[in-house]
Amino acid sequence: MKEASSKGELRKNKTDRNSFSQVIRAPIYIVLDSLKSAYNVGSIFRLADALLITKVYICGQTIIPPNHKLKTTSRGTERWVPWEYRKSAVETVRGLKEAGVFILCAELTAESIDYKKICPSFPVCLILGREYDGVSPEILGLADSIVSLPIYGMTNSLNVASTASVLLYELSQMTKR
Repeated sequence: MKEASSKGELRKNKTDRNSFSQVIRAPIYIVLDSLKSAYNVGSIFRLADALLITKVYICGQTIIPPNHKLKTTSRGTERWVPWEYRKSAVETVRGLKEAGVFILCAELTAESIDYKKICPSFPVCLILGREYDGVSPEILGLADSIVSLPIYGMTNSLNVASTASVLLYELSQMTKR
């Protein structure tokens, strides 16, 4: 496909709204475990739309639509991204694992490996925890792999939306290989 040179051309090349639900999606799921920042949740929705993620599971105390701040950040993509609220992130992850989905957690632990070294099978589910608490120990116990991003500065981590961006783009590229 020819690269668009303007926003108008980009919009013209998009699938129409009536056909969009039939678009083939990447074999990637996201589980949000008690994210409390509407900015992060909205940013992840926008990212999930950009990469055609299969589904976002919003779990626990995560902010859910409708929410004004989330909608503002997501630019309305919560209307296009398949999502579902589930009370328990642990039960959601357990069900995905039983269905054969590779469980990938983004977390800083002694077992974490550099994200560039991951070799997931697909479908894959990226688990993202709250910045303060991280991914719960029960979910870490279900993980097929735990990854982290190298941090060279004084801080210990990136915010969850930034981490999601790096990891989801990497996973998306792996589906094309």
